[in-house]
Amino acid sequence: MQEEFEFQHLIDDGNFSMEFHCHDHIEIFLSVNGGKSFIIDDKIYDMKPGDLFVNNQLEVHRTIAEPGKKYERYVLSFHHEFLQPFCTPESDLLHYVYRRPEGFSNKISLSETRLKEFMGLLCRYEGLCNDEFANDVLRRMVFVELLALTARFYQESIGIPAATLSPATLDPIGRLLEYISANITEELNLDILADEIGMSKFHLCKIFKAKTGTTINKYIVTRRIAEAKHLLMQGAPVTDACYRSGFNDLSHFIRTFHNAVGVPPGKYLSVSSTREANYYFGPEREK
Repeated sequence: MQEEFEFQHLIDDGNFSMEFHCHDHIEIFLSVNGGKSFIIDDKIYDMKPGDLFVNNQLEVHRTIAEPGKKYERYVLSFHHEFLQPFCTPESDLLHYVYRRPEGFSNKISLSETRLKEFMGLLCRYEGLCNDEFANDVLRRMVFVELLALTARFYQESIGIPAATLSPATLDPIGRLLEYISANITEELNLDILADEIGMSKFHLCKIFKAKTGTTINKYIVTRRIAEAKHLLMQGAPVTDACYRSGFNDLSHFIRTFHNAVGVPPGKYLSVSSTREANYYFGPEREK
């Protein structure tokens, strides 16, 4: 994403398909209808109308729509540099991105009142999408207001237990995602994974594809690419990023990274607008 922020109102009619991927920006996602589940790193969330999700930078994710149904959602994307000037020690608008508490849920289900408030701003933004004088400024202001409301919603949700995880997280695929996440830098072949979960390789691959819409290998590679991006942004040399993200062959890593990202790992930082955030807002950092 080249711009500071982006607003999308997306509708697909029954033929939606998405692979696992990650971004170098932050993404807010509001489900309107037709969504089935949202997978973020090692968590599987049920998706219903009015559910709000946040994807941090480099979190691997994909959404799954209900087959044959209209799939409608809003997606707000932004770089942290866009919102950071609006943050204060009293109102940390990025707390749900960089200061997540233990047990943080990427999903919150908006109440009828909160959803109406949020949808009102979304409609307000769409009404400003013309060339009338000053609408560019007004769109920017409404976008910031949407992000401020999002921060408020997540702040309100802290400490409130929410049964947001799908029961699928208790089944073999949920356990497999957690195992992969905890061992992403280790050897993760099908023999190891099938033995860990306690089923045949054939059956494991079959139910993984049915639940996530992709293969185990594609998921692991995408998670490792995200980890390599994170290491490169921290200043790790390409060789270190290769082996510390779970790849065991440098040539294969460079080729795979280039195919997935569009540039080789050695040039990633020069074309990416994202760096590790110099993030300092919040009471624990005040002096």
